[in-house]
Amino acid sequence: MKELLKKIGLWTGIILVTLVIQTFFSISLFKLNLTLLPVYYLGFKRGEIAGFSSGVFVGFLEDTLSGQLMGPSILGKGLVGVLASYLSDRFFIWVPMLGIVSVFLFTVLDELIVYLSLTIFSNQPTGLKEFAFAAILKGLINSPIGGFIKRG
Repeated sequence: MKELLKKIGLWTGIILVTLVIQTFFSISLFKLNLTLLPVYYLGFKRGEIAGFSSGVFVGFLEDTLSGQLMGPSILGKGLVGVLASYLSDRFFIWVPMLGIVSVFLFTVLDELIVYLSLTIFSNQPTGLKEFAFAAILKGLINSPIGGFIKRG
């Protein structure tokens, strides 16, 4: 039990540090999506329960800081945590390039879920061209980390 509490404390600290870094550093007019990386890692390495719970925790923090109690980030990050767990189930022969591509695609997927949720249920946050540019750029920034995450 003590070991589990240490791991939860460690990952909570990592998530909070990435959230602070993501808040203070931005490129152009949009913020980075660095909090996706711990969610992806936990889903990939620890399974769907750890990925989903970390995704919901991160999404809840992001939504709360943006002024909403429950919002689209919970859905996006939770889905990424669950889907990342399916990559490690001997679905592919794992090579670093597949990690890079999967982090890129999951970043774009998370951004798409948030964008579509805001567009459908609230108001459109930005134009489609600006969204596509921002999502691809965020994916390119996050994707090199995927090359370092290995199965096993």
